Amino acid sequence: MVRSGVRPVTNVNFALSVGTAVPRSVTLHALPPAILTLVPAYRGFSYVLVGDDIVIIDPDTYEIVDVIPA
Repeated sequence: MVRSGVRPVTNVNFALSVGTAVPRSVTLHALPPAILTLVPAYRGFSYVLVGDDIVIIDPDTYEIVDVIPA
C-alpha cells in the first residue's frame, strides 16, 4: 500500500471501529484495484491509512465501514 503514495493519517482523534464517523478534514483516497478484486463489495468506498491499517470509509457519510489490519 505504501507504493500507492498514500500517507498514513497522523494525529488520529477518532476510534478505529465500524460506524465511527471520521472528521471531514481527513483526505479520502480511492481504493486500489487490488482491494476491489479481493472485496468487490467495497466498490464505491474510499480509504485512509492509519498506521499500517487500511480503514475503509463511506465517502457519503465519512463513517468507517471496515478496518483491515496490516
